[in-house]
Amino acid sequence: MNVTVERTPESEAVLTIELNWGEVEEATNKACKRLSQKYNVPGFRKGHAPRTMIERMLGKEAVYQEGIDDLVDTAYRNALIEHDLTPLTQPHLDAPAFEEGQPYTVQVRVPVLTRATLGDYQTIRVEPPDIGISDEKIEQTVERLREQQAIWEPVERGAEIGDQITMDLKLSVEGREKPVSDLHDNEFVLASERVGIFSGMDEHIVGMKEGDSKSFTTTIPEDYSNPDLAGKEARYEVAVKAVKKRELPELNDEFAATVGEYTTMAEVRQAIGEQLQAQRVRDAERELSDEVVKRLIETTTYTIHPLLVEDEANTMMRETARMLEDSHLSLQQFLEASGKTEDEYRKELEPDATERVKRDLALAALADAEQVSVDDKEAGQWFEMMSLLSGGRRSRWRDLTASQRRAIISRLRRDKALNRMIAIATEGRWPPVPAETPEEAPEEGAKAAAQVAQAAEASDAE
Repeated sequence: MNVTVERTPESEAVLTIELNWGEVEEATNKACKRLSQKYNVPGFRKGHAPRTMIERMLGKEAVYQEGIDDLVDTAYRNALIEHDLTPLTQPHLDAPAFEEGQPYTVQVRVPVLTRATLGDYQTIRVEPPDIGISDEKIEQTVERLREQQAIWEPVERGAEIGDQITMDLKLSVEGREKPVSDLHDNEFVLASERVGIFSGMDEHIVGMKEGDSKSFTTTIPEDYSNPDLAGKEARYEVAVKAVKKRELPELNDEFAATVGEYTTMAEVRQAIGEQLQAQRVRDAERELSDEVVKRLIETTTYTIHPLLVEDEANTMMRETARMLEDSHLSLQQFLEASGKTEDEYRKELEPDATERVKRDLALAALADAEQVSVDDKEAGQWFEMMSLLSGGRRSRWRDLTASQRRAIISRLRRDKALNRMIAIATEGRWPPVPAETPEEAPEEGAKAAAQVAQAAEASDAE
């Protein structure tokens, strides 16, 4: 048997398998023994029927083909190992009709993974992001907590920006018989700027008192999402039922106690600072990772088979479907609302899918270059820990298939390679050196810190 392998520029491998007839006869004899175990041949015990009887029952050509298929399958598998080929799908065989007693040649074509070629990644340099938290940021979060505990007190004066107004509101638009909005006892907080259909309303409400009624007109913004209403004149009829002013609590020890298990505002500010700092480090890590990967991709050379991009786009569609399920929506409902077909949406995802493929190929090449390894034990511990954290049924590493294990190990290798690339790009300045570990907080203190986390994260997002 002679096997030659050619790699094409299109990221395919072409295997030419040349068989002499002696090899075909030997393989066919072995195939006959296997077939005699599989089929019942009248007059013979299983496994003892001669080849002539098997050929008579199945056909001579079919029996020869069985032997040829065994040889081709063995040659194909051995070539994958010998030439380090990773097939992306099932191979395509060009198998002409054979002539008994003559040499036989089969050609196998299969899309394969072409490993990325790294550039001079050792010279990539990225400045670590600033992770400092300003006093102003902490105070913004304190104010957010303060606003959450504000109370609304009735006032007898005219309404001002920032006041809460309870009113009946009827909104009509030219050309429509029925009102667009007919609200009763609806609460608005007056704002200096308002987007959407009620844009321009607030300035007319300013100065009105409880018991006042008023009619006025505005123009719905040209960029309003409903084209049937955009740019139209809006006629308002409003009746104010109540005007309330927001009263903020004093920032004192009493306020600190309402936030959580704190006794002073200094403790509250410290907890907020710690939450903001932790969130900033997480955000900075994402920023740094994105920049490092971007630079690595720019210095790497690729040959990407379209199947890789197609598979990644399909993965992204499944991810979207899972996220939509959390909102009790289906992918089909999402596509209908977007006015897109599944194929159109998949095509839309291709640029991002290509970038994700490039990222994985570059990090896999980096893992090879840096000799990054992940053993079975390490991967198993990671998988079982993530299984527990997910809150679902605990899964066992040993229950996974070989391909599932390989996929997880590949992912962990890429993660390790990224950490190594970050260390190279920042010249060892990331991750930041942690501050001295404080004494362990009592349980109630930990709970109180958690209570300010949401406000701290919301403030940081702004």
